[in-house]
Amino acid sequence: MRKLGVACVIAVLAWAMAGGCASRKEPVSLTVAAGAGLSEVMPAVGADFERAQPDIKVTFTFGNAGAISAQVKQGAPVDVVVFPSGGGHMDALERDGFILPGSRWVVARDDLVLAVPAGKQVPADPWSWLRSSEVRRVAIGDPKAVPAGVYAMQVLRHLGLDAALEPKLVYAGTVRQALVYVEQGEAEAALVYRSTVRGSDKARVAAVAPQETHDAIFFEGAVVKAARHADEVQLFLQYLLSPGAVRVFEEHGFRAAK
Repeated sequence: MRKLGVACVIAVLAWAMAGGCASRKEPVSLTVAAGAGLSEVMPAVGADFERAQPDIKVTFTFGNAGAISAQVKQGAPVDVVVFPSGGGHMDALERDGFILPGSRWVVARDDLVLAVPAGKQVPADPWSWLRSSEVRRVAIGDPKAVPAGVYAMQVLRHLGLDAALEPKLVYAGTVRQALVYVEQGEAEAALVYRSTVRGSDKARVAAVAPQETHDAIFFEGAVVKAARHADEVQLFLQYLLSPGAVRVFEEHGFRAAK
């Protein structure tokens, strides 16, 4: 009887362990390709999302909008894209059928600013100062691939500075790289997002580009048509608009989507 009892216990434990393993759900993994200007805020938002949705794991990859768009078109395993609207890259993805119709969301807004070294004193009119011989290089994102560069060129054209500054422009592969040029003393100024300058101890905002000088700056998220877990992706995009996510975006220098 004792042997039979032990055998029964072993059988019950084996059944329970097998059942437990069968019922344990592996987390769904999402891959989010985001603009380089989001490289600090998105991991913070993603960590909060994973705490709220423990069955979903989020992996981020960062780059400029042009590179992300090219990767999606080449079939890279991406579920969500999030980057600024400037340059029409999101429009092209939708037009060419690479994102789900109606899945685009505005997740945050931002401002374009003129950044200079932290200890640099500039005249009362920083924009005119850019013409001076004191300024040898002005960094902006490459307008062909970096939305911040598109906005920067709009500002320069609106202010009548594009021709005068053309020889001084240094084109960066990402908006963050444009700021690095200023931080490392390789450029006297850069046109970047306000959120890009936030937290830098080597650069500061010298001026904010007037809203009327450029298109509205907003970051969009969208579901890639080839996404493997569309329902979980929608949960993630919806979370980006939640009060908790909005608070994190604002803490990182962005403005709320609405």
